[in-house]
This record gives sequence, structure tokens and C-alpha cells, in this order.
Amino acid sequence: MIPRIGGGSDPAGQARKLARKGDWRTLWWQILSSPLPQAVVAAAHLKLRKWSPPSDADARLAAVLTAIDTKEAARLGTDLFRRTTVKLPTTMGFASPAGFCVRHPVLALDTRGRDLHTSRVVTVDRTGVRNTLYEGPAQHWSLCALDSETVIARREFDSGGYRGDTEIVEYTPGREAVLASGGGLLDAVVEPTATGWVVGTKLLGVAFAVADGEQEQLDLRDYGLRRADLFAVDATGTRIAFAEGSRLLVTDSRLQPLYDLVMESVRHGEFNAITFTGDSIVTAGWEKGLYRWQIIGGRIRGLYSGWDSTPRTIFRLNPVAAWDLLVAEGGNVNYHYDMSTLERTGSPEFLVPTGPDNKEDELRGSHAIGKFVSAPYGRLAVYEGGLAIPTRGSDAFYSTVVQDLEHPLNILVKPVLSLNPADADRVRPHLDPALGTAASYPLTATERAVLEGAMEACEWAPRVTGR
Repeated sequence: MIPRIGGGSDPAGQARKLARKGDWRTLWWQILSSPLPQAVVAAAHLKLRKWSPPSDADARLAAVLTAIDTKEAARLGTDLFRRTTVKLPTTMGFASPAGFCVRHPVLALDTRGRDLHTSRVVTVDRTGVRNTLYEGPAQHWSLCALDSETVIARREFDSGGYRGDTEIVEYTPGREAVLASGGGLLDAVVEPTATGWVVGTKLLGVAFAVADGEQEQLDLRDYGLRRADLFAVDATGTRIAFAEGSRLLVTDSRLQPLYDLVMESVRHGEFNAITFTGDSIVTAGWEKGLYRWQIIGGRIRGLYSGWDSTPRTIFRLNPVAAWDLLVAEGGNVNYHYDMSTLERTGSPEFLVPTGPDNKEDELRGSHAIGKFVSAPYGRLAVYEGGLAIPTRGSDAFYSTVVQDLEHPLNILVKPVLSLNPADADRVRPHLDPALGTAASYPLTATERAVLEGAMEACEWAPRVTGR
């Protein structure tokens, strides 16, 4: 495993110092652990005649990186966030929910209405706001989008549903339909699936789903779970993982149980956050730490723990498959993990930096965040405040920004070492007009040149030894 060596606030300066000392090994490690734009800048200081590559693959990768124009790569790295995001004309607020969609690159947001007493539910795609589906006095606590014109939401009135007015509602253009109501829906969570949507209740311990127009129900108390509101849907929308106490239950999108696991204890304590990362399930617990689970041989098996890399309790897990990154929110601080290894790693430059590494002094160096939200099945990400990029205007911190995770430039966010042929496969259609997808993302000559170099890097990066 090659350690990730960040260049700090001045990676080019750090690379220059390493080159002057002739510390080629550390410089190469810095290059491999950096996203491609920064790696190209650092590689410009690599003296190929003095450095002895540890393998032919390392030498070939170095040749690819040094062949990319340094100024163009640096300029593209600086412009990357702007090219992949859109700033909305409205703000969602730090406590407002965001709901993603399984089938389409669409999300639902609860934004501020025309005054302090109203809220507005909108759908958003990579170009901005698509539809406004609701404006009124209701407060929304959970949302999911089925498409750009259909949103399922849990809403309440008078700040909390004390009159039993908690409702599950469907919003469509010019229409709203109350699907269920009652005090038992307090703190319920809604999520989309491949066949419809699912709602998990906290008070009743029951999950309800609409799958291909049919209503389904599962009482999780029959499987030893007292609540059904802590769950995650996988990237395909076909599997749901419920967690409670020390028990996991995996069902299909129709709530048909597939796998069940109960254990005496796990190092991170009882579950309080859960998500899917590829074929795996990752959980966090009240006693700090992460744990990975996978379904092997018809059983849920614990694989390994990242318990010692989490300095505080994690309350939300946001996977970003396009970056091979897991963003974990723990008490107003974001921590970043390699999705494959659960090891702490650096964050993209435009994300608020990770929290402190000093586990004995958790608050030192902490960075307050606004909000970052993504989902295993979502193809967009949402930022609300706290962006780690230069912005203009007094309202910059309170802006809502949506990022397109399907944009081909996202390959430039990943560390060079993590690039692989699958990344190249995602980019190739956008560089080949014959495949008919390039028009979706018009690319400049500079972007095309750097992406072509990145695709070459995808071939050699998995083969390097770095030693």
C-alpha cells in the first residue's frame, strides 16, 4: 500500500523541495497520491535521467504525466469545480433535506420560500432547477425524487407534528396527494428504489414500500429490529440494508428479506449510520469507527474495521463512487476515507478539508462545514455553505451548489494511484463523437487533451509498485 503524501497548501513547492534534495522516492509517492492536475505539476520536477523507476509501469506512467502540458493541467485543476457544478438561485438551509433519484440524475431539495414561514420543494438536475412542486407552510424532513416531476416527502406542520399531522405525500406538477398520515410516521425516512420507493418508520418498526405500483410491508420487529428508519439503498436500487442495535437485515426493493445478521458486538458500538459502497455495506457506530460488511456465500460477513481512523462519532456517510471517496460527517466536521480501504485520505481541493488527525485533541484544527450530501445511487452531490474554494459575494457561504458526478472531468478528482480501466471506460464515450454522447458534455481542447492523458494513466496506474 503506497502511503498518501499530500503536498500541503503548496504541492508544487513541496515537489520542488523534494527534487532539490534528490528524494525521488518521496516525490513519486506525492505524485501518485495526487489528483492528475496536481500530479502533472509535481511530475514536472521529476528528473527522469536521475530517477530510477521501480518498475516499467512506473516509468511508463511517469512518461504519460510528464507529456501533459503543465500549465494546461494546472489551469484545468483550478477550474474543475466550476466546470462540474451549478449554483442555484435559491438556498436550501443547513437543516433541510436533499433527496436523490435512482433512475435519473435528478434530486429533490427543500428550499426557502418567499418568506420565513414558507418552504419550497424543487427538483434539480445538472443544469439547475427543473420544477417547483410545492410552496407553502409545511416543513419537510425527508425527500426522494422518482423523476424530475415526482417527489415523495415526509412533511409536518407547526414544527413537529404534535397534532398527528405528519404525512407522507406525493408531489407532482400542480398536485399533491397525501399517501399516509399519523403520529407513527414521526422521524420516518423515505428513499427511492429501482421499483418505486420505501419508507422506514422509527416509532412503529415497520417499513412500507411501493414497488411497481404494488404496496408492500415488512415488520422489522419480527427480525429483532426495533426501528426501521436507519437504512440505505444500494447503487442499483434493488437492495435495502436496515440496521438497528447490533443487527443487519438486507431485503430487496419489495422488502423481501434476503440476508440477516445478528452479532454480540462490534468495535464501533451500536449502529447509527449506514451506506452502500459498491457491493459492500459500511456502518458507523456510537462508539466511533467504521466497519465494512459484504454478502459472501449467502451470508453477511464482517470484513474489516476502520475503527481507529475516526476521531469522533459519525452521523452521516456520503459515498462518492466517482471519486472512490467516502465523506463522513461527524459533528460539524467532514472526514474523508478511501472507499476501498476505509483509510483516512485527503479530500478534493474544493471540499472543506478533513478534520484533525490528532485523535487526542479532536477539536484542534477542525473546520466547520455547511453540508455535503450524496448517495450510492445518486449521480449528483449537494453543497450548502463551507466551500473550500475562493468565492465572491457576501452570500457565498449560504449558496447551494449542485455537482454533476457523471461529468467526465470527475476522473481528475481521483488520486493517480486509484485510476483504473473502468475510469477510462466512463470517459471514452465523451471523447469519441462516434459514440454519440460527447454532445452531453462539450469539452474544450485543453480538457480533451488532459482527459486523453488521464485515460493513458488509467492503463498504467494499476500496475505501478511505487517502490
